[in-house]
Amino acid sequence: MAFTSLAFINLEVFFRYLCEHAHYAPWIITSLLLLSGFCLPISEDILLICGGAIASTCLPEHYLQLYFWSFFGSYLGAMETYWIGRILGEKLYIMHGFKKILTPHRLNVIRSYLAKYGVFTFIIGRFCPGGVRNALFLSSGLTKMPFPLYLLRDGTACLISTSTLFTLGYTFGNNFHLLATYFHRYTFIVLIIIAIAIVLTVGYWFVLKRFWNGNHH
Repeated sequence: MAFTSLAFINLEVFFRYLCEHAHYAPWIITSLLLLSGFCLPISEDILLICGGAIASTCLPEHYLQLYFWSFFGSYLGAMETYWIGRILGEKLYIMHGFKKILTPHRLNVIRSYLAKYGVFTFIIGRFCPGGVRNALFLSSGLTKMPFPLYLLRDGTACLISTSTLFTLGYTFGNNFHLLATYFHRYTFIVLIIIAIAIVLTVGYWFVLKRFWNGNHH
């Protein structure tokens, strides 16, 4: 969840290692995604792009399996963050590693967005850098959002974000290092553009559907 570079690993070396151990790639990527659920400095976005690139270049016969495990790791990792917020509550405001992610002001802003926009807050949040994303999941737990509602909202957002980033990696797999480098450099801009495009598409679909139904009544 936290979006920082995998600074401790050269991306090209990491990608080559996964290709050389391709049959373990789903487990490695899923494990790292699960670790990111504890707000560790691991880039979920780079991992998803990397998963798509591995699927297209090293494991083309298992791309659905690799996507499934990537989705599972991302979705379950977010649940971990939710339960950290729900169990620890306001203690997070003073805990090292969390107090910069979640502040009372940020909590109030997210709570306001959730009340106004519901699932769209999760869709946008899933494409935001890790600090915002983690704050969304932590605050969902801290405010005791009903877990089934949380699962529904984040499940929808997770499906959209993981499929988008995984497809991006799959499409440009042969240029993974270049893609990952530019993606990291312009992360915020790229993710916000993707998120806005998705929200506009979904909004247009709803408007078109309402218009269509109105003309047939």
